[in-house]
Amino acid sequence: MQLKICAQSIETVQTDAVVVGVFSDGIMTPSAAYAEAACEGAITEMIAEGDFDTKLGSTIVLRDMEGIWSRRLVLLGLGKLEDYDDDAFVQAVGAALKATKAQTVALPLEDWIPPARTIEWAVEHFARLALTQKEPLKCDEVELIDDHTYMVVVEEEKKSIAKALKIGQAKARAVNDAKYWANMPANFCTPQFLAETAMKMADIKHVTVKIHDEDAIRELGMNAFLAVAQGSRVAPRFIELHYQGASKSKAPLVMVGKGITFDAGGLCLKPGAHMTEMKYDMCGAAAVMAAFKAIAKLGMKRNVIALIPACENLPDGIAYKPSDVITALNGKTIEVQNTDAEGRLILADALAYAARFEPRAIVDVATLTGAMGVALGNHHHGLFVNDPKLCQAMEEAADRTMEALWALPFGGRYYKDLLKSNVADIANIGPRGEAGASVAATFLAAFVPEGTPWAHLDIAMTAWKSGRMPQATGRPVPLLIDWIANA
Repeated sequence: MQLKICAQSIETVQTDAVVVGVFSDGIMTPSAAYAEAACEGAITEMIAEGDFDTKLGSTIVLRDMEGIWSRRLVLLGLGKLEDYDDDAFVQAVGAALKATKAQTVALPLEDWIPPARTIEWAVEHFARLALTQKEPLKCDEVELIDDHTYMVVVEEEKKSIAKALKIGQAKARAVNDAKYWANMPANFCTPQFLAETAMKMADIKHVTVKIHDEDAIRELGMNAFLAVAQGSRVAPRFIELHYQGASKSKAPLVMVGKGITFDAGGLCLKPGAHMTEMKYDMCGAAAVMAAFKAIAKLGMKRNVIALIPACENLPDGIAYKPSDVITALNGKTIEVQNTDAEGRLILADALAYAARFEPRAIVDVATLTGAMGVALGNHHHGLFVNDPKLCQAMEEAADRTMEALWALPFGGRYYKDLLKSNVADIANIGPRGEAGASVAATFLAAFVPEGTPWAHLDIAMTAWKSGRMPQATGRPVPLLIDWIANA
C-alpha cells in the first residue's frame, strides 16, 4: 500500500476514485461543492430524494460522472457539522478506506479536519488508520503490502505534511509489530523469541542490544525477576536496547515493558476461563519494543533505552510460593502474598536497574491489574505519575495520538500502609478489593530511582480486546513514540 501527498486541485486530480465529504443539512465541503457544480446538482438531488444518507460513515459510489476526472466519485457522509470531532474523523476515514476497491484513490483530507486540529494531525492519523486496517496475524500482514495507492490531496505541499505522513506510517508499522508479537501463541512468543526479535534491531543505525541470560540475571541480583521465572522450564531473558540519537552527554529516556509471555498465575493459579488470553501479558513488552524500533528507524535525536524483563509465570514444584521473602535488586525485601501479582515483581528489578543510566525520565508499560477495569473500563489507560511535567507531557501525547488515559492517585501514607508486611520491607499486594491499581503503582514507586520523573501506564484493560476471538490493540505504541518525539 502506498500513501502519497499531492498538491493538486480536486478539479484536475486523475485517480480511479475520489472521495468527497458531505455534511448533513446539505452543507458541502469545498470538494463536494465542486463535484456538485460539475455534476449539475446531482448530489443535492440524490440527498433530497433519499438516495444518499449523509449520516456519519455512509458512502455511495457514483460512476462516470460528467465533469469529474476520476471514474468513481465516492460520496462520504460526515454527519452533523456541529457534532464533527476527532472520533468522527476516525470513523469517516475508516468508511472512506472501505468504500472502494479502486487501485488509486484521492482524498481531499483538508475538508475533513476536525476543529482545533491541523492538516499534519489529519495526515498522520490517516496514515495510521490506512496501514492498520487488518489485524496482522501473519508476518506479511505487518507491512500490509499491496498495490493500492491512497493520495492525500492538499492545497500546498509542505515539509511538515510530508513529515507527518512519515511519522504516521512509522506509528502504524509499530502498532502492527506490537499486535503481531502479542497475537502469537505463547509457545512461539517465548522470552527467547523476544530476545531474538530484539537482536535483529542491532542492524538499525545507532542501536545496540544486550541480552542477559538466566546466569547474567542472577549475577545482576535481580532476584524478584528470577523468583517469578523459576516456576517455568522456559528460561528468562532480560532485554536491554540502547538507541543513541543524541550526544552521549544527554541523559536517556527509559521505557520499561512487562514481558510475561504467559501468565498462569503461578501457584495462585488463575481460573481456567479466559486463561488463553494470558499470552497477552507481554503486551507492555511488545509496545515498548515496537515503539523503540520505530523511534530508532525514524532517527529521532533522542537517547532512548528499552528494558524488557521476559519470562513465564507457571506453577511447578520449584515455583515461588506465597509467604516467600525475596530481596530485589535495590536491596528492598518483598513478601510474596500472591504469586499472581508477578508483573510488579519483574518490573521492580527492571526499574531499579534503570537507575544506573541516570535517566531523564522512566515510563513503564504493563498489563498489571484487573482493577483498572473497575476504575476506568476498557477505554482509558491508567496513568500513575510522580512528576507534574511528565504528567502533562503524557496527557498531551495522549491528546495528539487519541490515546485515552486518566491520571489516578497512588503513594502517600494510605496506600503505603496497605502494603505493610511484618516480615519484609513491603508486601506485593494489598487487601483484596481495595484500590488494587493504585496499590500496585505504589509498590512500583518503591523501586523507582529516587528523584527520577516516572510514569506507570497500566494497560491491563486496553492492550487487547477480550472475547471469543481476542485480538491485540497495539496500544499505547503511538503514545510512547509521540512522548519520546516531544520530550
